[in-house]
This record gives sequence, structure tokens and C-alpha cells, in this order.
Amino acid sequence: MVSNLRFLPVPRFLLFLALAGVRPPLDFSGVWVLDESASRGVSPHMRGAILSVEQTGNRIRILPLGHRDKLLGDEIVADGRPYEKTLGNGKGVVTAGWSKDRGSLWLEVTSGTRGEPRAAIQRSVWKLSSDRKTWIRHSVSASAGETAEARLVFRRRESGSPKSKVTPGAVPSPRSRD
Repeated sequence: MVSNLRFLPVPRFLLFLALAGVRPPLDFSGVWVLDESASRGVSPHMRGAILSVEQTGNRIRILPLGHRDKLLGDEIVADGRPYEKTLGNGKGVVTAGWSKDRGSLWLEVTSGTRGEPRAAIQRSVWKLSSDRKTWIRHSVSASAGETAEARLVFRRRESGSPKSKVTPGAVPSPRSRD
């Protein structure tokens, strides 16, 4: 019976702790232009990249503006839990979360075979400058005994700059976590 239910008061500090983790510490939303002169290890597909980032909570959606023939859009869920994702022609596992100091986002992407599911690994750290005008993506990849490193520096495009049109729905969302 509903009338017999009693609600216990929740101490304010417990409510605060429950809500503290709701808002991500960084917001990467905006239009970002790759600064090739400040970057190193830039792949040919990333040259001239302009990315639109839309972030809602822990979901980060990245869409290329221009270069659509070379770059694919992506969506990341930054909740620290691994999830399966289509990567190129195969599947892999993505895990992303906020650093303990809440000053950066870390990502790990693994792919391989059933016998060796971690045959290829890429680990990345994303940081924003304190003025939120520079986004640095540092990545290290390892596959078949070879390693590669990239440091991509993006500059925020000012809101008055011309923008390319973003096609909604161009990126499939990862599986729901609700």
C-alpha cells in the first residue's frame, strides 16, 4: 500500500556526493581546427582537419567538417566502462573516462582477434587549455611490435568564423548505457 511507504530524509552531503559526478569536468564542445605546425605525428587523413564537437554530459560526438572522404565521425562515452564498437572494418573495445584529478579525458581503444583481442592498442589523453582555446590530443599506438605517437593540437574556431554544414545523424551512437 502506498500510504504505508515512508521516505527517509537524505543528508545533504550524500545528495551533494551523488550529484557531484553528474557533470563532466571538461567540455570539448565547439569547432576545432588542427594546428599542424604545433602538432607532431599527424596522419595524412588528419591534415587540414576541422572538427565539430558536441558534448552532452559524458557523451562526446565528433564530426568532421570538410574532408568527409578521409575522416569519419565518432562518438565516445566517457564513463570508465568498456564497450564494443565498430572500428573500420572490424570491432574493438573502447574505454574512456575522466582522470582522477578531473583535468583530462583518457581513452583506450583495443582491437584484434579472438586469440589476441589486444593485438592493437591506442591510448590517448585529451586536455583543454585553461582558456579553453586549445585542445591537445596525445596518443600512443602499438600494433605488431611497432609503436607510433601523435600529439595533435587543435585551436578553437571563434564563433563568428564561417562554418561548414554538419549533417545530423552521420555518426551511429554506441550502445545505450541506460
